[in-house]
Amino acid sequence: MTKHLHIDFETRSACNIRTHGVYRYMDDPTTRPLFASWKLGAGPVTRWDADWPCPSAIVDHVEAGGTIVAHNAGFERLLWQKILTPRYGWPVARLEQFSCTAATAAALGLPRDLAGLGQALGLPIQKDTDGWRLINLFSVPRKPRKGEPPGVYFRDIADHREDWEKFKAYCDRDVEAEALAHAKMVPLSADEQAAWVLSEKINDRGMLIDTEAVDAALRMATTAKARLDARMTRATAGYVTACSQVEVLKAWAQSLGVGITSLAKAEIEDWLEDDDLPPDVREAITLRQEAAKTSVAKLEAFADRASVDGRVRGAFLYCGAGTGRWSSTGVQMHNMPRPRPVYADAHLDLEVLFDTVKLADPDALEFLYGEELGGRPLSLLADAIRSFIRAAPGHDIIAADYSGIEGAVAAWFAGEGWKVDALFGLMADPSLPDLYRRAAASIYNTAADQIPKKDPRRQVGKVAELALQYQGGPGAFRSMARNYALKLDGIFDPVWEAADEARRAKAEKRYETVLAQKLPVGKQMTRREFLAAELVKLGWRAGHPAIVASWDLLAEGAHAAVESRGSIVSALRVDFLLRAGFLWCRLPSGRCLAYASPKISEQVWVRRKGSEASETMPREQAQKLALLGEAVIEDEARPVVTVAGVDSVTRRFVRYPLYGGLLLENVVQAIARDLLLNGMRKAEEASYPVIGHVHDEIIVELPRGFGDRRAFEKLICELPTWAAGLPLTAGAFRAGRYMKD
Repeated sequence: MTKHLHIDFETRSACNIRTHGVYRYMDDPTTRPLFASWKLGAGPVTRWDADWPCPSAIVDHVEAGGTIVAHNAGFERLLWQKILTPRYGWPVARLEQFSCTAATAAALGLPRDLAGLGQALGLPIQKDTDGWRLINLFSVPRKPRKGEPPGVYFRDIADHREDWEKFKAYCDRDVEAEALAHAKMVPLSADEQAAWVLSEKINDRGMLIDTEAVDAALRMATTAKARLDARMTRATAGYVTACSQVEVLKAWAQSLGVGITSLAKAEIEDWLEDDDLPPDVREAITLRQEAAKTSVAKLEAFADRASVDGRVRGAFLYCGAGTGRWSSTGVQMHNMPRPRPVYADAHLDLEVLFDTVKLADPDALEFLYGEELGGRPLSLLADAIRSFIRAAPGHDIIAADYSGIEGAVAAWFAGEGWKVDALFGLMADPSLPDLYRRAAASIYNTAADQIPKKDPRRQVGKVAELALQYQGGPGAFRSMARNYALKLDGIFDPVWEAADEARRAKAEKRYETVLAQKLPVGKQMTRREFLAAELVKLGWRAGHPAIVASWDLLAEGAHAAVESRGSIVSALRVDFLLRAGFLWCRLPSGRCLAYASPKISEQVWVRRKGSEASETMPREQAQKLALLGEAVIEDEARPVVTVAGVDSVTRRFVRYPLYGGLLLENVVQAIARDLLLNGMRKAEEASYPVIGHVHDEIIVELPRGFGDRRAFEKLICELPTWAAGLPLTAGAFRAGRYMKD
């Protein structure tokens, strides 16, 4: 049996790792190891002190090419490579030797943190919850005492001997828990281990930040915010003195008879469309809208995490989502704000813009770009936030975004033949009606060529494509419509007029059901808004019969696999199998999605006490409520497969039902991720070094004069054999700065 080295280090530093990230932490001269706990194979946990040489067993293991296992192994790897080897004489360890139990857990849909993972796996040894107190005690600097000169001070171990022993025992316990978790989990495949290694290489390269522009922009933002606060004070006659005083601003508006209950982005936009809004309230919430731009937080993250060479590293987290897709940490590359249309339409010379930003003067922006574009400096900084990332001198950035990849994958996967053919047709002749116009055609009962590019109906088709593919209804359409400033009341008349009597009747019947069951969506939308969204839904589904059918096929496949307990059940292009406590979904690439603790949950219709609406819930839960007199069981409902997984919002490990739309979403996004990985590997093989990736976009940095944009687009769209027949295209730009093309 192959021996693995399990190891965990405790360190101390004046650098705040939460603020500055692990790369700056390891580069900081004050960072040093305190001790480590380690075990080799089935051997006992042993300790190493920073004053001792590297244990000979570790030297032999590493020099023989042995695997080093750690939880969140990026920390141990960077400590090893940046500090332990050069400063402490430890043997050189290659990136490929490291294995991460947090990455393995995430790939299985289990909690990434060791405490949550231990609970999910039911390990006999759990992470010590006293750990954070001990870390803060020994790893974080203390404040200088009275009379001490300014400097970095740590607590004296001799003054905390009992806690010091607890700290070492805490580290021992982590190693034991990590080793048990490693043994209990299905390991990453060789292909996925290689994907993790590539992810670490990309993080090591980092993205170059225009730090001079960042510093100037932050100074400019401070000036701009002070001006906004002064204007807020004047607009509210001194009632609200800062744009950040949200509760005070709401109270002021309410005192004037304006029932503002939220100042979130969507709510502000809704109020600004109210023609009856008093002018002073309009001005005040407009000021709040400008001051709330996320650009400052992004700029601060750039400044905090840029290394001495100006590069931000470690921004991408392998398997940040259960589908295997990456997420972003630190600077949060995956939630950059969408530029305003006025910015996109201006096609600004970015070097001129950034030369102006470096003046740190909001007035200079307004002078150069006018009141609408330059007169709102925080908005303009948000528009241009991506372009603070730039290429090194003598280099360019090429960024290529897969075009409509989720729609293409869903059509290919579900067998929506007309859509696949349409996509191939567009690849050959881009002048043909795009998918948004075709979706609009099914909604408005017309031909796609009767909907011009600038027709507002195309926007309805776009929102429908983005919102409805995964079994979404009026609520999902409403949420997506708000992202695109599409007002449902405004589309009701043309959508109603285009619908036949059967579709209208079906929509009205659904609305009556929603009201009768007192579903939340019935309160969130007016009758006209609901009917508009429902008619769009019905039209979109009528045009996508194969995708609609895939929802049931996937749900039935998962159900059959759990029920059969060991038989492979095929559904479209995936296979389901229940084994080792997981429901596995084998993708076309051969990679598997994992759903923990699957079971078939008997469902019943329940009416809670005091409610006229019925709802479905697991029988066990309903019976408990019935015994307490809090609900009445009314009827049997269709059983569903439930699984355990990490909630994307709360990060809690919870049980949830697998329905067809969710399964399709998981499968499509997982396939899109596998195509992204294939594209990144193609890029690496062709000497296009990847420095980042945002959703379905690959970003590379290469010497000026090397490579070609069109060739890069073609390169990353070379399909693996398992994706034969999938219509995949990409659009790229080449520039000195990153941007939203």
